[in-house]
Amino acid sequence: MDAGKAGALARDLNLHMSASSSRLFAWLAPVLIAVGVAIILSPVRAMALVHESIVVDAATGRVLESHNADAETYPASLTKLMTLYLTFAALAHGKLKLDQRLPVSVHAAAQSPTKLGLRPGETITVRSAILGIVTRSANDAAVVLGEALGGNETNFAQMMNAEAQRLGMKRTRFENASGLPNPEQKTTARDMATLARALIRTFPQYYHFFSVREFDFHGQIIPGHDHLLGNYPGCDGMKTGFIRASGYNLVSSAVRDGHRVVGVVLGGKTYARRDREMRHLLNVAFAEELHGAVVPVTLASTIEPSSTPVEAEHRAPERREVVHPALKAKSVREAAASRWNREVVARASRGYSIRIGGAFRTLRHARWAMHSAIRTAPRELHGARFKLVHHEQRGRRGYILQVIDLSEWRARQVCRKLKRRRFDCEVREPLSARSLSASQDG
Repeated sequence: MDAGKAGALARDLNLHMSASSSRLFAWLAPVLIAVGVAIILSPVRAMALVHESIVVDAATGRVLESHNADAETYPASLTKLMTLYLTFAALAHGKLKLDQRLPVSVHAAAQSPTKLGLRPGETITVRSAILGIVTRSANDAAVVLGEALGGNETNFAQMMNAEAQRLGMKRTRFENASGLPNPEQKTTARDMATLARALIRTFPQYYHFFSVREFDFHGQIIPGHDHLLGNYPGCDGMKTGFIRASGYNLVSSAVRDGHRVVGVVLGGKTYARRDREMRHLLNVAFAEELHGAVVPVTLASTIEPSSTPVEAEHRAPERREVVHPALKAKSVREAAASRWNREVVARASRGYSIRIGGAFRTLRHARWAMHSAIRTAPRELHGARFKLVHHEQRGRRGYILQVIDLSEWRARQVCRKLKRRRFDCEVREPLSARSLSASQDG
């Protein structure tokens, strides 16, 4: 075979193989791409849709409300609660001091935002690192603390996991000090509530850090990410978190009348929806925790805190009684009686109440009715005071749901809206008004 024929044969063979390879690649390419994407994204997609929440009594750990609380998801920056827990432990045992300056490594400075913008070779005090975490959720500050306590971030992650196991966080694993994305770093709402309670119980002397809403760092004001601070009555900490794989996370602690509760919301679609759910969760918790007593409900879960109550907008101008000299009371006693009657009527104008539904068999049913009422008449129930009362009839126990201390207009307006949604609702006049009416009729 001469060189020309050999070359032509080689070219034909190469063309045939190239065509076959192209057809094979064209067939395999979509499959390979789909498999590769599935392998890469499967852990993210598997947990990105997880939505969970829990609220517990901070003192006893009793669960007041929960949803999907043991489903695993990514903690995001809630990881920093464990970083702070170990930092507070080191402070309490004298291994660190608040004014101690810690070196910033190349690894710490290279962390992704959000961060303080620390540079390799500079130093930062322990206090500033803590404040950077609780306000900006600074990843570089978290790594600085982790390296100071563990030597490097890998060793510190082992310390974090050992402490998590000791605290009973059974479904949590930490891989870094900051919460930046890692497919092996997982937690649950229940475990985060456990960690938050441990922080409050073990280190009360450092809990005030979580209440800081902004701090001055090198002449720059660093604002916080926690929108509930200052906007929800009694809320005084703790921590926000976000990565795309987890959604918007939040741990909050609030106290009213000496009762502290801890709430956790994981997997919020937006920070605003996450915050609204946390407000709603805390409202429910206080309603259950203080059932049988008067429970103020801010309703921040359904309307903005700055909204003006509808009652104030619709309040009629106060009528002033003109007294002519010729119409003076015949006696001091008669004048006093008249004045007492006016005072009773004035007090009665805000003493109306409503009863929603009948006797609910369980607390969950009563709470569901309260949620439904809030969503049905959010403006009219802004600032309302709910009351859950134990009820027993024919040996069966239940709960009565009331809204108290309403004006007559407000009470009737709420019932009107609830009845449109086929809720039983009964307006009850103040006892003093009924007594006064009976005495006048008699």
